[in-house]
Amino acid sequence: AILRTFEALSRDVLLVVDEWEAAGTEEAEELLSMLVEGLDIRFLITTRTRPDWFTPRLEVYGEGLEIGVDELTMTDEEAALVLNAVGAVAGRARLMRTADGWPAVLGLAAMSGDVDFTSSRLLSHTLYEFLANELLASAETQTALMLLAVASVPDIDVARTVLGADADHVIEDAVARGLLAVTERKSLSLHPLLRELLLQRFGEADSETRAALLSRCRRFLDAHRWDEALCVAEAARDSAFVIEAIGAALDDLLAAGRTSSLQRWVAAARAAGAEGGLIDYAESEAMLRAAELDQAIALATQAASSLDGDLAARAHLVAGRAADLTDRSPVAEEHAESATSLAHTQATREGALWLRFLAGVGPETPELRDRFDLFKRNARSGIQQSLMVAAGDLTLAQLDGGLERAIDDGRCALSLATEGVDPIAHTALLSTYSYALITTCRYEESLKHIEALTRIAETCDLEFPVGYAQIFRAKALIGLRRFGPAGRTLSRLERRMQDQPGSYFRTNLAVQRARLHVSVGDLKRALDVLSPGPLEELSKTGRGEFLGWQALLNAASGESDRAQTQAAEARLTSRALEVTALSVLAEAIVALGDKDTATVAARMQTVIDSRIWDPVVIVLRAAPAIGVFIAGETAWRGWLQRLLTASSDTSLASRFGLRVPRAAKRATELTPREGEVHDLLAQGLTNEEIANLLYISLSTAKVHVKHIYDKLGVRSRLEAARALRDDV
Repeated sequence: AILRTFEALSRDVLLVVDEWEAAGTEEAEELLSMLVEGLDIRFLITTRTRPDWFTPRLEVYGEGLEIGVDELTMTDEEAALVLNAVGAVAGRARLMRTADGWPAVLGLAAMSGDVDFTSSRLLSHTLYEFLANELLASAETQTALMLLAVASVPDIDVARTVLGADADHVIEDAVARGLLAVTERKSLSLHPLLRELLLQRFGEADSETRAALLSRCRRFLDAHRWDEALCVAEAARDSAFVIEAIGAALDDLLAAGRTSSLQRWVAAARAAGAEGGLIDYAESEAMLRAAELDQAIALATQAASSLDGDLAARAHLVAGRAADLTDRSPVAEEHAESATSLAHTQATREGALWLRFLAGVGPETPELRDRFDLFKRNARSGIQQSLMVAAGDLTLAQLDGGLERAIDDGRCALSLATEGVDPIAHTALLSTYSYALITTCRYEESLKHIEALTRIAETCDLEFPVGYAQIFRAKALIGLRRFGPAGRTLSRLERRMQDQPGSYFRTNLAVQRARLHVSVGDLKRALDVLSPGPLEELSKTGRGEFLGWQALLNAASGESDRAQTQAAEARLTSRALEVTALSVLAEAIVALGDKDTATVAARMQTVIDSRIWDPVVIVLRAAPAIGVFIAGETAWRGWLQRLLTASSDTSLASRFGLRVPRAAKRATELTPREGEVHDLLAQGLTNEEIANLLYISLSTAKVHVKHIYDKLGVRSRLEAARALRDDV
């Protein structure tokens, strides 16, 4: 009858169907399908869900137009016009952001008479009634949406976890009401203002209702959906739920290196008033990873006193690791013993044996290898354990020898490391491996692994490995004669480590500054940096290395007696190969001054055989006469040439009568020689000092400086220094 009545209508007629989703019956669907097929008119539809009768053909042939949610969303300009009409100014941007272009919300906000939207509660009574009564009529849908909002559920699959068998039905109902959007990839999106209403309702629910909702949210724990469970914990502030959830999630969070999530869990627990050993332990783990080491020791010790069994042992492990990182070997040893006696699981026993090994490294415990062997015998088979074994082998190799084999094994172990491997074990091996590469003068290779170390640490929010990465980076850059970037790296690290516990960084910063000053020809300044002497609380290796550098620099400056005394003390202090290399090199310089060539040759052979060659690079810059001696030995010329190539010391090579391949051009188009001059210029050296250091004439140095100015487009030494690019 309708078709016969209107069959004469033409394309000039437009049939508008507004809010089609409100029809909701098969009869309505059938009626509109009949009209579309039978009438030669045009159709305009506004809807949240496209009906079957509105086919793509209608739009293609210009017979129909659909206005959906995206088209109905108001732009910022349109929203501002609505709010301006009632003089709403304060907090307007915040309201617009939260309304997200929803016309009804913006209209009701304007009509409500509110002109100040700065309050954290954007829901006025009018808006609240609109959302609650008009949109959330179905109690079942409202409960489901509340669960989705509280847990910030991202997609349909996760929604099914918490909603169960009714998930598809309630999601379909919510979509039909325009409360929920589902993308082609099945991700879910709630309007932010609706989410606020649902969270508000959750907070206002009585204890029985909240308990029922939290009971359903416990399904996230069984499914290991920790992000959703965390959102629930933050919204609910229920101590029982958050304690149960942290207990379930903690192992997964630690294994995956999710430090930021762990910190949020701890904050949620504290906000809920949750207390006790488990929360203290979880927070100590977060503190350890954030390099808040004193706090980690205190919290972990407190947790261990109130926990039992394996959890108490794990708390001792955290306290011990933090103590080891702050050079408190006796404290680390005590916690390792406590963890060993309390450990129930294989993983915790492994951790206790590993901590016992680490605690013995600083004092160079005589039975250190026995401790390592005990760990290896008890370690399970796995990637994490392979990384730990490789790191232990490298540590022992730097004390007892066999460095090349340990480096090869470390490279193989790193090739196994995947994204999901324990980040502490991964960064520990990268740190040890990078340092070993530097000591053998593989500076470029070490920088690549230092970059990987930094990336993994930052990705997993591990703070404590970043300091080691920076100190190693500076050491490698000094070895490569990239003095500008090295100086800036040290300056950043000095600011970062200010007032941090432990003696490692304070000592190593001084040593690297000394290496930098020596490399640019300022031996006096280098000695001044080391003049206070080693800190009392230093480990044996750290103290021995510091004394070794003092011995080497004093030998280069002609202080033979002092150098020999310090060299002997260094060897008595530590058996580390680097300490031996430093003290032996100091004795070689003294012997060369005494024209005792036999002793020089013997000492140099010891260093060459040890493969600890980084100190040799610095010696060649501080005391070039030793380089002349080495170059004069036919058997060592090839080795010296390779060493100077690795350290980019082209000027020294030329002085020693050796040819070193030219380095690749920098992106700035500076020649390799200009690059050297640029680095030295940035250190504040004068043209005369640059000429003396690079063994070139003053006029040549001036020409290089002029070319640098021209190529960089600068007009002064200060501008040239500022333009120095960190190209590593």
